[in-house]
Amino acid sequence: MSLTRRQFLMRVGQAGGYSAAFVMMQSLGLVAIPEVAAEDRELRLIDGKGTRVVILGGGIAGLVAAYELRKAGWSVTLLEARERCGGRNWTLRGGADVEFTTGFKQACSFDEGNYFNAGPARLPSIHRAMLGYCTELGVPLEVEVNSSRAALMQADKLNGGQPVTERRVVNDTRGHVSELLAKSINQGALDQELTAADRERMLEFLRIYGDLKPDYLFSGTERSGFKVPPGAGAAMPEAIDPLPMDALLDANLWRAMMSEEVIDWQPTMFQPIGGMDRIPFAFHKALGPVIRNGAVVRRIRQSPAGVTVVYRDEASGADRTVTADYCICAMPLTIVKTLDADFSPAVQKAIDGVSYDSAYKVAWEAPRFWEKENYIYGGLSYLQQTVSVVWYPSARFFSERGVVVSGYGIENGAAFGNLPTFEAKLAASRQAIEYLHPGHGKDLSKPVYISWGQIPYNLGSWISGFGRVSADSMLPLLVPDRRVYFAGDHTSHLVGWQEGAALSSYRVINQLGVRIQNGGSLAA
Repeated sequence: MSLTRRQFLMRVGQAGGYSAAFVMMQSLGLVAIPEVAAEDRELRLIDGKGTRVVILGGGIAGLVAAYELRKAGWSVTLLEARERCGGRNWTLRGGADVEFTTGFKQACSFDEGNYFNAGPARLPSIHRAMLGYCTELGVPLEVEVNSSRAALMQADKLNGGQPVTERRVVNDTRGHVSELLAKSINQGALDQELTAADRERMLEFLRIYGDLKPDYLFSGTERSGFKVPPGAGAAMPEAIDPLPMDALLDANLWRAMMSEEVIDWQPTMFQPIGGMDRIPFAFHKALGPVIRNGAVVRRIRQSPAGVTVVYRDEASGADRTVTADYCICAMPLTIVKTLDADFSPAVQKAIDGVSYDSAYKVAWEAPRFWEKENYIYGGLSYLQQTVSVVWYPSARFFSERGVVVSGYGIENGAAFGNLPTFEAKLAASRQAIEYLHPGHGKDLSKPVYISWGQIPYNLGSWISGFGRVSADSMLPLLVPDRRVYFAGDHTSHLVGWQEGAALSSYRVINQLGVRIQNGGSLAA
């Protein structure tokens, strides 16, 4: 028996209450939804019925917007200045060239099969949108080892400047802190906070947590490694001597020690097999002629009827025009600043007020001495030096050669950024390897240095200070400027992550869907 729309909605209300009926009415287009309310919802595709959208920028935000809107029946054109898509998602292999805005050029000559993710290099397990696209687009993944207890930590004030394993720093710190707290409990310092039963339970926890002796003293732990390793002979295993607490305090390696606790860095992490750019490649393949590469956007003009975008076609050198009903601007704001656009004063002020950091990476090819001698398989080592991070590859374990990143961070305002020349930067990068793996600095070859502040069509890596869009200055970019919408990780709370770019496109797609349901008018 067929139901009228009214009867159907009444049954939805009886089953799920008023809120369910209201959502269903919104889905059927019977109730207008304010566009700002659409931003916190899951992706909600509305049939575009051929409505034209021009998307500026083929990074992850632009690709996600194009992919989803096209699925929903919108007419999509994506303009990308480069011959590749992906934006900061960029993987370098042998034969690739790197050119800075200064004219400085490098050629990548890695061996076949080796690669370097110059931009993003990890996919957290909590970034469900990006993992979902890898599944949907057929991008195979493997585990990215983001932390390893065998990785090294080095500070001049610790262990005479010689590197120690991460496991020693972590477990010796835990043991010393546990001993101190156990002493406080035993001396009655916390009696007001603990009942007698709680006191005994807490002491038992600390004994296990810090691997304390029965007298609640910390004298070392096998968790940190061995002075005499277990074997098949008569000698008994013996734990390595603990690092002194005062030396650990002086070393100030706490941020490095706690890096694995950052929610986006917690295991399990993933990476596409063969390089992070497998993701934009898959989007590009799915979108095909929707994408126009070599299209350098120059001008944006809005009218009550639509948007006109003028771009330079790099192949011909000629200016071309695209007209659409709406525009999604998914380019870095460093590039948007350079456009001839008729944005509103509030939007232009937000764009002009943004500054970007310049992240850098230095990659080398080398024999896998970190695996053969230190048994380090993936993960990051940390130093208190000009170059403070060494990142080991998580792909192709046990192969003869690999690509190690010796240097990753922000250049602006940092010691590395103050180094005067390319050669000085490479020397600092090589020295970091020498600190951690003495004698192996000479084994590094085929360096590639990336400075995102000098990469054309990026001019930066992410908003300075990992700024959040909750700042008043960025709020104008969360709502449309008449017919122009803004997407990108800079309009999310996941600055610098591909997930932030994808979710920002979800917000824009939802807002456009609401607008279509409202007959093309901006909802209050």
